Amino acid sequence: MPFWDLITWVEFKEVVDEHTVAVLPVGSVEQHGPHLPLGLDYLIVDELARRLVERASTLGIKVIKLPSIPYGLSGMWSGNPGTLEVSDNSFMNYLYDLIISAMRCGIRKILLLNGHAGNSEALRIVARRAVNDVGIDSVIAVASWWDLVGDLINEIFESKFFHADEVETSIAMALGIRVVVERITGSRIDRKYDDFWHSLDLTRRPKAYVYRFERVERSPGSYGSPEKASYDKGIRLVNPLIERLVKFIQDLLVGKV
Repeated sequence: MPFWDLITWVEFKEVVDEHTVAVLPVGSVEQHGPHLPLGLDYLIVDELARRLVERASTLGIKVIKLPSIPYGLSGMWSGNPGTLEVSDNSFMNYLYDLIISAMRCGIRKILLLNGHAGNSEALRIVARRAVNDVGIDSVIAVASWWDLVGDLINEIFESKFFHADEVETSIAMALGIRVVVERITGSRIDRKYDDFWHSLDLTRRPKAYVYRFERVERSPGSYGSPEKASYDKGIRLVNPLIERLVKFIQDLLVGKV
């Protein structure tokens, strides 16, 4: 099985070559309301990456999955018990070292599959730094799973994507992640969004980002309409998401992206 941590070094030499794409899932451990686990963000991308590897292998595409990075930049939810956060510098330096180490092992193409919005800017900074340091043959891609399926989120769900909401609850159900159904509840989003400058519709631009102090406890900590979540909605999102990830890997290998 093409999972980095489950094979021997001898097997690694046998399965990894210049056509192998490494996928590194990156998430967070933070509050996700009363019904979703603290590790939801990394659990989602870890399982998506596992399914991506298995689907790619059926098509003869060489993808190897790195162990997930479970901790991220979660200061915005640190007012709630159970949230774990690391500093920007610690996160970026650790990620950079892992990327450089993977490329020393012969990997030339890496996909950072992100499950936490708070990581997004840092991931792009590290990717640019690492690819410049490694050299001309290296390729590092950054993708947050929701950005790959914004159009499908609009089609399938009754509410916009935010946090511990209808979308995340449905995808958790579809991926077999624990959902405490009897505690599902949501509230109105307490951040300021504008339909023009920063719409919650993932297919719309422009995006203007505004940051405010958020280190306060939020109750329930889940938003929108998670009670409308379902396994069926989640599967309708997960299956095409895996196919899009496979297509992205294919395009990455031939230099189309």
